[in-house]
Amino acid sequence: MTTSDVPRGSRARGLAMLGPAVAAAASLATAHAQSETPPWADDPAVQEVLALRRAGIEAMTSGRMSAETERYSSTFVANTPSNRVVTGRELLELFASGEIVYAHVEQRIEYAGAHGDDLVVIMGEEIVVPGEGMPDAGKRITRRFTDVFRKENGEWRHDLRHANVVSIE
Repeated sequence: MTTSDVPRGSRARGLAMLGPAVAAAASLATAHAQSETPPWADDPAVQEVLALRRAGIEAMTSGRMSAETERYSSTFVANTPSNRVVTGRELLELFASGEIVYAHVEQRIEYAGAHGDDLVVIMGEEIVVPGEGMPDAGKRITRRFTDVFRKENGEWRHDLRHANVVSIE
């Protein structure tokens, strides 16, 4: 459909005209994002937290998850994709009992930044594959997530998490 195919002055005409502009802007933003080093690459606090998160994900998918690998803070709380709010203790119990099992977890970081000296925020998209016995086992579940880490007694600790399901394939 071209703009001349839509009646003059209509809302549809305005939307049709936006299509190419939005596509061009998205293409430029994607090319720009792929060609640059992320802004957090030189931030030691962010790099330390990202390393902790990678280690936690590796432990989670290999069945070695523990309080030490997850590094939950004393006040950790998560708003989970199952529409429940749980504490760190509760989440560890769910993993230990086999109620939560992941065969694969992949995160695509879209934002990571230090907010002062004792807070790091990570945001983006993650793809998880639930393990055997889980609802949707073997399917790819795309989620949006936010993780907040804060310094507690001089160490980075996972303090807050939110994840919500976008799609299941």
